Amino acid sequence: MKSDKLFSFLMALAMLAWAGSFVSAKYLAVYINEHELVTYRYLITTLTTLPVLMFLNISYKIDMRNLAIAAITAILLVAYTKLFFLGTKIGTASLGGALITTLMPIIAFVIVLVFSKKKPIAKDWLALFIGAIGVSTMLEVWQFDLDEIFSTATVFFLWAATSWALMSIATSQSKRVSPILLSFYIYLIATLFNTVFFYENVNGSVFDMDGTFWLNMLLMSIASTTFAATVYVAGMQRWGSKCTVFTFLVPFFVIVLSATFLGESIQVSTVVGALLTVAALVLINNIKLEDFRRGFN
Repeated sequence: MKSDKLFSFLMALAMLAWAGSFVSAKYLAVYINEHELVTYRYLITTLTTLPVLMFLNISYKIDMRNLAIAAITAILLVAYTKLFFLGTKIGTASLGGALITTLMPIIAFVIVLVFSKKKPIAKDWLALFIGAIGVSTMLEVWQFDLDEIFSTATVFFLWAATSWALMSIATSQSKRVSPILLSFYIYLIATLFNTVFFYENVNGSVFDMDGTFWLNMLLMSIASTTFAATVYVAGMQRWGSKCTVFTFLVPFFVIVLSATFLGESIQVSTVVGALLTVAALVLINNIKLEDFRRGFN
């Protein structure tokens, strides 16, 4: 029981770290561009994932099929990171975090539903309807101003959620490989791909950056990626898919962190919209009350 409570705390802390990446992105946007961010972030993440592999005694060997999946996912990861970073740079971290983290699973669900040619049941239609209402609430569509609803930041966030959904579908095709090892190759390939094709140092040496830069870069690279991903993978192995209940904390953590550290106002539309989309995800994932009790007790 004590070990479960400790692990529940670690899972919640991982979700807090994940949410913090949206706040850190806002700070880092003052120092570097999106191409520099990808190279620096995933280089640090790759290097800090190595000790995890060594500690868990995981071999570095990977077959060609899973390596190909890692390569595809890495390219999508580069796209996602740049899109969410650009959206956060010109928009608000709270809207970006709430919209992306709740919309991504819904997009993934719809894509799988379409390509599997599975006929949706009543519960699926209800979940999609609630999800649509939730997203519409976050975007405040009642303004009837398309320029406001589909601002540049919102478009970046929507494409970021789509990229992430495609990433989750791609990684779900991996077979007989440690999720942490797969993640290591995704980070490594993302670093190499972005550095070769996009990276250009236009903002000076990172070693000349101040403490605020390094604090947020390390939080984004190690806390929200290496730590959060490792704990989440361990959670999946310990509790299975039911540990997804913890991900419902992320949009609300983002809203609180954005208000605390960035001074962003807490919009009622964002909170209500996030609650509605979380309700949709509960339906989609068949989450029951006892799953919440297991996670948060």
